[in-house]
Amino acid sequence: MTSDRLAKWIMAITTLFAPFGVYAFSVRNSILTVSMHAVLWGIMPGESGNTGSTLFDMYIIIGRGLFYGIFNIWFGIEVIRYFNDYTRRRMAIQSGIISLLYPFAMVIISWPWLQHSTTFEYLGPIPIQFIVGLLLMKYFGEQKPLEPWSD
Repeated sequence: MTSDRLAKWIMAITTLFAPFGVYAFSVRNSILTVSMHAVLWGIMPGESGNTGSTLFDMYIIIGRGLFYGIFNIWFGIEVIRYFNDYTRRRMAIQSGIISLLYPFAMVIISWPWLQHSTTFEYLGPIPIQFIVGLLLMKYFGEQKPLEPWSD
């Protein structure tokens, strides 16, 4: 297996399974509960208040994974396209930065509830996929020049 192919598989697995954010789930009696999501799984409070994890559930994949993780999926595709010489490193990095903006926006929206909460929880992006993508592009992705004068 070539190094480019291995890097593509690593990026695909990271895109599907790495968590991309921690979000406010609900506020009850000044206690903030949070949920963590990836494309194929999620950890969120259950109906009885206990924390439950869900793997390969259609609600998680379609309702949370695709909705919250659409920019993460785009970043994973851009990194794979970079290894196929269909895009530049700069475009892949820009899509990675955009993938971090949605969790930051959710933190800003959740800020009033976070201020009134009596507990402290981290809300925001988990940049595992972004870091893995950057490392893969740096160490496995020597892009070949498209023209003799390009670098």
